[in-house]
Amino acid sequence: MAIQDIALSIVGKIAEKCVDPILRQFQYLIFYKSNVQTLSDDIKKLELKETEVQQKVDRAKDNAEEIIPTVVDWLKRVEDVKKDARTISEGMETAKVNCLNIVRLPNLKSCYLLGRRAVKRTSVVEKLLGEGQFDKVGSIAPLGKMRFSESTPSLEEGLVSRMSTKKELMEALKQEKTSLMAICGMGGIGKTTLVKQIADQVKFEKLFDEVAMAIVSQSPDMRNVQDQLAEQLGLKIIEQTDRARAERLCTRLTGRDKRILVILDDIWKVVDFESLGIPVKGECKSLKVILTSRSSDACRDMGAEIFEMHALRKEEAWHLFKEVAEISDDSALSGVAKQVAEECKGLPLAIVVVARALKGNHTLESWDRALRQLKEYTIKELEGDEDLVFSRIKFSYDYLKSAEAKSLLLLCSLFPEDYSIPIECLVRYGKGLELFPNRRRLVDVRDKVDTLIGHLKSSYLLLNDAKKKDSAKLHDVVRDVCLSIASKDEHEFLVSNSRVGEKNSYTAISLISQDSNHDLLPFCKEYPRLRLLRLVFQPGELNLSEDSFVGMEALRVMELNHSQIEFPLSWPGQMLRSLRTLCLDDCVLGTGLSSMLGHMTQLETLSLFESKILDDQFPAEIGQLSNLKLLDLRVKSSLHPLPSGILSSLKKLEELYLGSGDHLRLGRDKEEEKDALKRSHQSLILHVSRLLCMTLASYFYLGKNLILRGC
Repeated sequence: MAIQDIALSIVGKIAEKCVDPILRQFQYLIFYKSNVQTLSDDIKKLELKETEVQQKVDRAKDNAEEIIPTVVDWLKRVEDVKKDARTISEGMETAKVNCLNIVRLPNLKSCYLLGRRAVKRTSVVEKLLGEGQFDKVGSIAPLGKMRFSESTPSLEEGLVSRMSTKKELMEALKQEKTSLMAICGMGGIGKTTLVKQIADQVKFEKLFDEVAMAIVSQSPDMRNVQDQLAEQLGLKIIEQTDRARAERLCTRLTGRDKRILVILDDIWKVVDFESLGIPVKGECKSLKVILTSRSSDACRDMGAEIFEMHALRKEEAWHLFKEVAEISDDSALSGVAKQVAEECKGLPLAIVVVARALKGNHTLESWDRALRQLKEYTIKELEGDEDLVFSRIKFSYDYLKSAEAKSLLLLCSLFPEDYSIPIECLVRYGKGLELFPNRRRLVDVRDKVDTLIGHLKSSYLLLNDAKKKDSAKLHDVVRDVCLSIASKDEHEFLVSNSRVGEKNSYTAISLISQDSNHDLLPFCKEYPRLRLLRLVFQPGELNLSEDSFVGMEALRVMELNHSQIEFPLSWPGQMLRSLRTLCLDDCVLGTGLSSMLGHMTQLETLSLFESKILDDQFPAEIGQLSNLKLLDLRVKSSLHPLPSGILSSLKKLEELYLGSGDHLRLGRDKEEEKDALKRSHQSLILHVSRLLCMTLASYFYLGKNLILRGC
């Protein structure tokens, strides 16, 4: 029995290995038609499944998803097997041959091959039908493929200063020790544009694996900043508490072996990186952070390496302008276009706004009109612009922390374009206008002004004056914005190069005039709100009458420059009694000066710097100015010496400036002048207890007790 079972087993194995394959080969031949039909039926089922999967794929692509590789491979294999099935179906037509040109008989070899291929392809189709059960065909594609910047290489190459700053930043990003950098500059200078160009370049050079950028803004919502970064990094922050959210972001930035660049755009104040979840203190060498900000002070406080941006040079500004406006150097419009570009004063945002507004205008008349508008008005009023320049700089102004800083900036707009604004003028204006009511002493006012100037510079609303360290400059575009602000509401400044306007509600008038015609000047007119009057003549004669300042009861600061002034011999007693600051600089002062000064009992600052005193006598009435705190007698010349006793009578005097003895004599000869100077010095020490600063130029040295101050 056992032998029989063994024999049957051996026979079964032989049949399985030998007989079955032989039978299968015969089945390929015998059932070739049914095999092909079965394949055709299964292909129809596969096509239905393919349509279903393809619809899912299309919906996923519409949702910007990346298709899963296994789905892509499945669809490819479906196409391949369908192609093979078509070839097999077409082969049925060639599976017969002619016999004696009478009848067509099957070609046994062809039928065998068709049957065999059909069975094998049917097996593949059944496998594909089983694999095609996809619940999900796509996944959200990682962000970061789109360029950050829209600028072209040709545009960038023409901006040499920007390319230099970009190169410095790229080198800093490669340094292991540098983890936090800041691009600083005024609004509209191109900080965001530059950082976007850097983002594109580091991606192109594969310096970083991932780049994420978030806008912080003036009133930052830290959760929104986290969400902006997380979205670009493919991270979902589901945590609710601040600490957990920060930890989740920090883990994503540091937990993978990837180099990541984080850009925080539009920083206004110090950022708490720890609560945000961005480690910037060197904990993660593969993480770098770049900030853009209008406040270099805030960035320094965060320990950032500062990269400053300034206005474009003339040739760079023209390159940017012509690229945006699509004008060539040999265009008929290039001459006026260059002048238009120059009026943008090197500010990239202004250049782009104006160039876009004029793009497509091909008539010389339209360009001439735009040039006139830019010269006469502000960029804000240029027809066709989107008010971008104004809004950016106005935003910086609004963000200033104190009303004092805002007022000081608006005072700077009273000076001409590209003017070196003496900080000392701002001190004297500020004191006279009582901008700093808690600062009684001049030294305290000066310290406050210095602090505010520093803050305005760090906010890039004021610029350093490269030629004069005691001066500042106001960018022309910023000045336009300041004048726009100061021309309305509670301010109402008038700054003109020709004449006064029709309004009588001005609070400040700054006029540069080549004509001393009273009809063009703010005299003998009612200005009940006027607090500051600044007149600069080119040069001319000015004859003041008894009623020149009638209606200016609120006037606190007056400056008259570069004029030959004649005063009325009898001065109305109530005229200019509220005046606090009077600067008659670089003038020729004729008769009547004494009469005018005698009534200014509230005067605290009197400057006769570089003026010639041609009055019949030196104005001894200066000694009656009991509230005087600053006296600047660095005159160019005086017909009469300084009377004795005048200086010692000024009990509240804090600062005294005297010029050369060749210009203002203290006696009839050198010996008398020396004695007078010694007596004045001793008298000042004895009687003027508040004197903190006394500056003499080319006088005799009077001893160690003399306080000297350079100015």
